[in-house]
Amino acid sequence: MNIGRIRTWIKNQRIKKKIMLVYFPLVVIPIIALGFFSYIMNTDAIIKNTKKNVLDESRLIVMKIENVLSSSNASANILMQDLNKETKLKLIEPDESWQDELQTSDYDLLNRVEDRLDIAMMLFPEVDSAIFIDRSMHVYSTNPALITGTREGLTSPMFRVIQQSNGKNIGFPMQRRSFWVMSKGDTVYTIGKKILDLETLETIGYLFVNINEKTFELVYRSVGSLQSSVYYVIDERGNIVSSSDKNRILTPAEHGTEVGGEVSAAGTVEKSGYSDGRKILYTSTGFEQQGWRLVNETPLRELTRDSRQVSIVILVVGLICLLLAVFGAMILSKWIAAPIMSLAQYMKRINEENIDKPLEVGRGDEVGILAAGLNKMMGRIQELLNRVKNEQQKKREFELALIQEQIKPHFFYNTLDLIYVLCRSGESDEAGRATKALADFYRIALSNGKDIITLREEIQNVENYLKIQRIRYADLFDFSIEIPNELLGCKLPKLTLQPLVENSIYHGLKEKGEFGHIIITGYKQEESVCIKVSDDGIGFSLPELKQLSLNNTDKNSFGLSSVGERIRLYFGEPYGVNISSKMGEGTDVIVHIPLQMKGNG
Repeated sequence: MNIGRIRTWIKNQRIKKKIMLVYFPLVVIPIIALGFFSYIMNTDAIIKNTKKNVLDESRLIVMKIENVLSSSNASANILMQDLNKETKLKLIEPDESWQDELQTSDYDLLNRVEDRLDIAMMLFPEVDSAIFIDRSMHVYSTNPALITGTREGLTSPMFRVIQQSNGKNIGFPMQRRSFWVMSKGDTVYTIGKKILDLETLETIGYLFVNINEKTFELVYRSVGSLQSSVYYVIDERGNIVSSSDKNRILTPAEHGTEVGGEVSAAGTVEKSGYSDGRKILYTSTGFEQQGWRLVNETPLRELTRDSRQVSIVILVVGLICLLLAVFGAMILSKWIAAPIMSLAQYMKRINEENIDKPLEVGRGDEVGILAAGLNKMMGRIQELLNRVKNEQQKKREFELALIQEQIKPHFFYNTLDLIYVLCRSGESDEAGRATKALADFYRIALSNGKDIITLREEIQNVENYLKIQRIRYADLFDFSIEIPNELLGCKLPKLTLQPLVENSIYHGLKEKGEFGHIIITGYKQEESVCIKVSDDGIGFSLPELKQLSLNNTDKNSFGLSSVGERIRLYFGEPYGVNISSKMGEGTDVIVHIPLQMKGNG
């Protein structure tokens, strides 16, 4: 909305509203601005400090979790060295007969291996459990519960990956499984390693070290300072692998993935989003080694609680001031605007009921004088409206009557003469076609008194007219009509094209003295329809064209001028008739009408 339209809108409002429009900004804007800017400044400061604190905490948490992972990898490497010291393990022959229960043929070796596993757990408390399978598929563990599901474990993809490895530590995604864990409900991160003989590089066995998800959770639970803040870890696949909410573990992260996807390597990012209808501040920090990301969710509503309370107080004060302003504006409008508003009510009544009904003048003040003047003005307006209405009606009747009078006598009589001659000369078929064309022509020309018909009907009417004239002047011209079907539903005043065709015959081709052509075409141009009547007759000279552009109504140009006037009368100034002509070459008359289809009103 531009300034001009705003000014117009203000001018059209009642005086009472204008007084309100002056009072409201003076009271409301300063209070709203004060509340808004105080809220924004306080909120920005709180969010800025929170971002800094959360990012610092996130870096510390990531560092601690990475230490846990590093310690677990170190424990696996140390266990490889320790297990290499057990000579009996190197002497065990490979055996592919898997068993669910621990073989107890060598209790001394069993105790020594499990002691080494237990010592590693003591040196690296971050490790929850460890299990070792030798070449003969004997199982050694830090806890008897780990042996459960050994047959399933030995057939698992995880075990096959370690069998095919080259002795490097391999980390497996956080998962819940039913084998080689302390409890089936535990979520663990496992590091697997093929144990090789350090001298011969032959396989001694396979080691699996488990880190419980609770170990990660304890890290960020101990570091986090905001009670409303939530930390969780996302792996490279976008799944939550550690969270204080157990229901979210191993489920896709809805919003944290979007934030974490913008972090590369160990970078950090912060971003605002929505979760369950709440606006959330997300921060994400990447891990150095793993493709994991630590995401923090902090509800902004909790951070901005104090700022909102201050803003609410300001708004309450503003509301009280606003009520006082409304009360003052009502009193002022009653003293100043009441008489003028009474006059406005009278004007509204006149607009809703009848323009002939005058205003009641019951006072002698300025409002009374204005009401009396308004009565006189409205009387003159009514008189002018009636006059214009009558003139327009007469003009339409006059135009139509003139066109019909021009067409009816000579064309009708000439056609009857033609039919008579055809009958006398024995050309009954031609006489029948002429009679049928004449009947169809007048059926559409009269059209039950309708002034507006479709382009389809108008083309049929012109075609009947041309058929009759073609019989009369067989050696004078031929014709063609090319109108797209999609335009035939357009509406236009009846007898629009027939005067143009008649002019082409009598004032173009007949004067030429040799055979000619009439072509009627139609096409769409933006939101208009153009119908062009072209002939290759003698054409018009420049002075004659100027006379036509002045809408002369002499007998030679009456049809052209009346068609243009009628089209403008029905559809407005943008529409009408354009004429272009060259002496000796012919004439093009283009009719412009709006793109109105039948039934579209």
